[in-house]
Amino acid sequence: MENTTPSHVPPGAPKKGLGTGAKIGIGCGVIDLLAIIALVIGSVFLGGKLKEFGEEAAKNPTRATASMMVKVSAGTMEMVAEDDANKRYTIKETKTGKLTTIYWSEKTQAPVVVEGDFSSIPAATPADAAPTPPTEP
Repeated sequence: MENTTPSHVPPGAPKKGLGTGAKIGIGCGVIDLLAIIALVIGSVFLGGKLKEFGEEAAKNPTRATASMMVKVSAGTMEMVAEDDANKRYTIKETKTGKLTTIYWSEKTQAPVVVEGDFSSIPAATPADAAPTPPTEP
């Protein structure tokens, strides 16, 4: 009796498996999936902090800016002077002792950062004051 089963695969037989395009597509899909998972996890852990910052920024944007600088610095900065009435805050770098003051500018209607303490805040000039509406005679 003769053995009719081939002992080897003939050359030129098609390979089985995924093509290059499919492998690239799967790789990109995995990267996209990991990015989405990281975004969801990040929003779960940071969502409360972002909401808290948004509420604080709506009430007092100057304080929110100063507080965020201190929190993000990971212990290298500390708040050394706070003046909520005038919306000005001084932060000190713990290693160098350098002072930075954040104050509310009526001219720009935004927080401004200057080097130094409260005395570094420029004096308001009449040009900085809000324009008054003209009065009728």
